[in-house]
Amino acid sequence: MSSSKTPSSTLSAPALKPLKLNSSGLGQSTKPSSPKLSTPKLSFSLGGDSQNTAKSDTTKTFAKPQFTKPKLAALSLGESTANVIKKPAPWSPSTTALILVKREVETHDSMSFTFAAADETLFDFKPGQFVTLAVKIDNKTHYRAYSISSVPQQKQLRLTIKRVPDGLVSNWLADNLNIGDSLSALNIAGQFNSSDCKHKPKLLLISAGCGITPVMSIAKTLLTHDSDTDIEFLHCARDKDNVIFHDEMKTLLAQYRNFNVQLLLENSDGFASFSADENTDSSALSHQTGMVSSDVIQQLYPDLKERTIFLCGPVGFMKAVENIAQESDFDMANFFQESFTPAANNEHQDQISSDASTASVMLHVPDFSVEKEVVQGSSLLEVLENNGVPIIGACRAGVCGSCKCKVTKGSVKSTSTETLTAEEIAQGYVLACSSTVEEDLAVALS
Repeated sequence: MSSSKTPSSTLSAPALKPLKLNSSGLGQSTKPSSPKLSTPKLSFSLGGDSQNTAKSDTTKTFAKPQFTKPKLAALSLGESTANVIKKPAPWSPSTTALILVKREVETHDSMSFTFAAADETLFDFKPGQFVTLAVKIDNKTHYRAYSISSVPQQKQLRLTIKRVPDGLVSNWLADNLNIGDSLSALNIAGQFNSSDCKHKPKLLLISAGCGITPVMSIAKTLLTHDSDTDIEFLHCARDKDNVIFHDEMKTLLAQYRNFNVQLLLENSDGFASFSADENTDSSALSHQTGMVSSDVIQQLYPDLKERTIFLCGPVGFMKAVENIAQESDFDMANFFQESFTPAANNEHQDQISSDASTASVMLHVPDFSVEKEVVQGSSLLEVLENNGVPIIGACRAGVCGSCKCKVTKGSVKSTSTETLTAEEIAQGYVLACSSTVEEDLAVALS
């Protein structure tokens, strides 16, 4: 979600020392043995004296051995079991902080932050998912969800965050978070990922702006672990200077023949096509407005119906791509999108605010002794936060589900139920960030 997990040790085969057998003989006869086939004189000591085990050779009988508990020597497997290196458990956000180890400027308004776990564990997640950070600003903790742009099962976790106009957390991180600083996190989640979303061997990844963040994680992971995947990547931006991961995409092109990139730039004469042996961009396909269109998609990807689409970007952009897919008779079962972007956040919250009236209704939160008169049409998340209810609003766009709560009396008007099951909805659960208070209301967080 854009701004808005030690290698296993290998034990070599243990060197086992051969057990040596005593050559003194066991119950042997005094008759001379055959000169041709001599019987080996084997003696096993089981705690008694092997010199007293033989009887007269005329009787050829053996003394009853006196068995005692054998003394077994410890077997050495090369090293003590106490020193065997075990694969560590994955990073646990609830117990281990994130330590910033690297800052990288991507564009004039976006930056990548690379974190390591305080206990040096691996980050385990599904490509395309997001992590919820807890950021303390002026003694108040704010929660925000950001997409992961790195590859799973590594000791580092990268978040690429774009500044949002008037965005409290995104701007604070860019201006204040320094190497060595630590942050707490709540969880890693997200239904938009290449593990749960079953896809074909041929993919079309489409992104715009900072929507490239989760899509890049998907691309890098598939290229690293699945050499048979055919990946086409279409990214849209205002101009070349606003392309996040510009150099990284060129590096991937040089490494993988099954990876191809097209850039659609609004402020240029056409597409900028990358190729592995070119150092500069060149116009490859002209267009009229620089905006994605059905003609552009059909010309670039004539095999569109053979692919699975992963899409992330601003709401209007994603709606346009969705319409193009539907008009092209694309099988929408192979169409996946992430609807969380900064623009979506701002527009969504502005819409909620504009819907507020001057009438008042009562808000009750018995678990926290809240009984407050609030403006009808207000954002449920905002009124809960303003009255000290410890609710978490990470994405603030109805995607992550962190602000799920239960309406026990009254009703709300909701614009998103994306992470809620039908059963939860029937029980009265809502997403506070996507709900407005319409009448007297009682709410529970549990």
